[in-house]
Amino acid sequence: MLGYGHADRPADRPATVEQAMAPREASEGTGMRRNDAEPGSFDPGREGGRVKRRLAAVLAADIKGYGTLMDGNEEDTHRRVGAEMDKLVEEIETSYGSVFSFAGDGLMAEFPSAVEALKCALRVQAAAARRAEALPPEQRIQYRIGINAGEVLIQKGHTGGKAVNVAARLEQIAEPGSIYLTEAVYEQAGHIVTVNYDRIGEPPLKNLREPIVVFAISAQTCRRWAGIPTLPKPAAAATGVGPGALASIAVLPFRAARQEDEDGYFAQGVVDDIIRILGGLKDLIVISRSATLGFARSPLDLRRVRHELDVRYVLHGSVGRSRGRVRLTAELNEAETGRVLWADRFDEDMTNLFDVQDSIATRVAAAVAPQVLEQELARIDRKHPESLTAYDLTLQALHLLHRPGREAFFEARDLLRQALAHDPSYGPALSHTAYWHLIRIAQGWSRDADADATAAIQAAHAAIERDRNDALALALHGHILSYVRKDFTAATVFLDRARAAGPSCAWAWSLSSLTRGYVGDGPTAVTHARHAVRLSPLGPEAALHEHALSQAHYIDGDYEQAADWGRLSAAHNSAHASNLRTLIASLVVLGRLDEARGYAQRLMHLSPGFRIAEFRSRTPLQGALRDQFAQRLRLGGLPE
Repeated sequence: MLGYGHADRPADRPATVEQAMAPREASEGTGMRRNDAEPGSFDPGREGGRVKRRLAAVLAADIKGYGTLMDGNEEDTHRRVGAEMDKLVEEIETSYGSVFSFAGDGLMAEFPSAVEALKCALRVQAAAARRAEALPPEQRIQYRIGINAGEVLIQKGHTGGKAVNVAARLEQIAEPGSIYLTEAVYEQAGHIVTVNYDRIGEPPLKNLREPIVVFAISAQTCRRWAGIPTLPKPAAAATGVGPGALASIAVLPFRAARQEDEDGYFAQGVVDDIIRILGGLKDLIVISRSATLGFARSPLDLRRVRHELDVRYVLHGSVGRSRGRVRLTAELNEAETGRVLWADRFDEDMTNLFDVQDSIATRVAAAVAPQVLEQELARIDRKHPESLTAYDLTLQALHLLHRPGREAFFEARDLLRQALAHDPSYGPALSHTAYWHLIRIAQGWSRDADADATAAIQAAHAAIERDRNDALALALHGHILSYVRKDFTAATVFLDRARAAGPSCAWAWSLSSLTRGYVGDGPTAVTHARHAVRLSPLGPEAALHEHALSQAHYIDGDYEQAADWGRLSAAHNSAHASNLRTLIASLVVLGRLDEARGYAQRLMHLSPGFRIAEFRSRTPLQGALRDQFAQRLRLGGLPE
């Protein structure tokens, strides 16, 4: 056994398991709770000394049916329970927890974060379930676990307070093998620890008048998390997305150079905006700010961040202000190795504090996103093909979709099909399948545009059914309605929903810009496209947003800007047919016919079957805008 022979153990922890399992005749000074006392409670005014307060997560655990087990075989049960408790304490200490109250069949522990407490509880229940598999039901040792997060009180080594009391009450009503947690724990850890949570409402808790919302992780869920089947063994986990498959990033609190309120508020605001912008990316899990607050004042330890938050990437930095200027430094690291993936410094004049905050946050987020994508693609390339998940396959497909040429385009379709074979309900794979069919139509590569349009609508609709707040799926559905169906009213409804659901989703803004342009609203089209470029100026998707801005300027009558942005988009993706058409028309208006005809030759090489008459019949441009555009394509050298 461990024997708890640690020099730094709390004074109230027994020296051995045998001592802990002795009859509980706790005195006032032991810190142990009496059988008739409130669990973990004490009277701060009863003793001298200052009461300290701190935020923590509290875990309470006990063995269900301890007395019944002892009745069966006292000596053997005493030995097995002692061994179990040793393992429990070892797991808690490995997870950065600290036991502050111990009894023969249970304990209470404090953790610096709700995430770590919950992950520890899952590991405890998983390990206990594995050990119990080989035993008859009457000999199985099962834990009940309750977790709460809040303020704990410490006085002379004794830990208590309402946070402790609630955790103990949850443990008492928990089902054997399960974990019960408060809403506070769920809000801090639920989006990080990916298991099924059941909201069981506000059950009555002994001696607690205030209702408390409780969530449960069932024993069956804990067993599945441990890989112990309750039914015939399922297929390998690699066939789906699975926990931990998506890229994940923690944005740590930025350090203020001076410990002043204004600097602190500014640093906090920058981090909040970065999280908001990165949170608009469908394939990136961004850890909430509340989950990272525990790292605000401690030295940077990437291994600890990775262990506690289970992330692949960490963004951190510092903020300082002096003489009317603000300077922010930021660094992106790979959490496992500590390798620096990107670092930069941003200097701004302090004209308007909020504008500067927004500008810096947007530039940081826009630089980080393509770096993460590049690292994810490199990581996926190193994986064995049979271990690829739906997320891996979709990411590879998206990378190919933004590369020029038909070969890469059709390779992307095969990868998307594989992703949906792994997980038919995976939203990003459905959304990008819809996008694939749209590209096929726009490039002039479709043999049956109506069939591709129907397939695109079905895929986008399926993605929305899976997640009605999926900004990308909503935006694509809206774009299909305007580009293919020419139903601009319905399209605008979906595009507005997309921007509301994902205000930092660059696709939502770009596709909204295109539709605004189709109906001749140039100023709004420019505003929306500029915002998209600001959100995503780098990476493989940049060409799409640059094209949207080029078309918006064309609709708005600013042909120089249209040509400039069209050239930039063509430099990033030379095979984007829609962009080439807008660029040709813009150059014709500017009188640069030779340059326009050079791009026309590129377009005909890309789409040999292109004809202006067929384009007029399907373009979403309306009335005189359509007729002028077609005439300019003709002057640029494209065939009738």
